[in-house]
Amino acid sequence: MFVKITSVAALPDYVLLVGFNDETFKQFDIKPLIEKYEPFKALVNIKGLYEQVKIDMGGYGLIWNDELDLSADGLYEQGVPCNPPEDIDKFRKQLIEELVSARKKAKLSQKQLEILSGIAQPCIARTETGITDPKLTTLLKMLEPLGLTLSITNI
Repeated sequence: MFVKITSVAALPDYVLLVGFNDETFKQFDIKPLIEKYEPFKALVNIKGLYEQVKIDMGGYGLIWNDELDLSADGLYEQGVPCNPPEDIDKFRKQLIEELVSARKKAKLSQKQLEILSGIAQPCIARTETGITDPKLTTLLKMLEPLGLTLSITNI
């Protein structure tokens, strides 16, 4: 099966929550890699590096820096299946819909939003179509020119 990564979250204790294009979620414990492979020790030794995990271009793996990466296939095959976080997809879709609606209401093209936000138009397009999950900083940069903010509330 050909899989792509659609989301990732760095959970406590060096466990990754990885979402895939077949709508499955898997947890992947990277502690064994940290113990076995020298480059992965940087995730413990460099403060904040572990939390900077991101999906590589196209969703074929996860990356931290030039030395650290994991393939989508390996994560899928060796990850432990788990239930997706409750309602995460619903909230994600709602956020994206509101972002697109606000951009259109402001009569801005994706290219114009690129100029105002500093976020590349292809990244804006991938975010709006749901192909990728943007980093929080990317979302905040996209929201600012639209006069929007992001807040956390109890539900």
